[in-house]
Amino acid sequence: MSNKKYLKSAMVDSLKNKGQVNIPFTMSLFVFIGLTIYLISSIIGYHPSHSEAIKSDVLYSKAYSISELLIKDEGHPSNWDENNFKRIGLASEPYRLNSLKLTELEKICNSTNIANIKKFRESFGLMDNNLNIEINYINGTLIEDYYPGNKIAGRSAYVKRICVLNDELVEVIVYVG
Repeated sequence: MSNKKYLKSAMVDSLKNKGQVNIPFTMSLFVFIGLTIYLISSIIGYHPSHSEAIKSDVLYSKAYSISELLIKDEGHPSNWDENNFKRIGLASEPYRLNSLKLTELEKICNSTNIANIKKFRESFGLMDNNLNIEINYINGTLIEDYYPGNKIAGRSAYVKRICVLNDELVEVIVYVG
């Protein structure tokens, strides 16, 4: 009989505790919800600023790669011209620009042949980006400005490199946008 009394007493106690608020549980629930909201808003706020930095880094690496090809490579074939090129290179030897190749580059950039301009951009991996190549004397005087296709509205990333052209130091600036 004592078991029946115990069960009856336990049932009465459980009915008495029904509907009571457990304060530590409620406080920990609010802390958990607040922490979850804070973490989600931090992650959302963190993503856009870093994605812009990543885009900028990608454009800078493209500009650097293009500058390497232009000032260190003679291109392919080595005697390329505006109608026969696979890869553009402006050097006769590393860091020494060839003025004949600059003339051919100008012909490509000023061409109305859209296929050549597209081929030029694709040879550098620039399907969605624009390119501008500027060559200046060290004092800043502009020698030539090459825009294959249209001029770039915004120049997102650039690289400056020093070379020799006709026994004078020049800077080659490659802009990618």
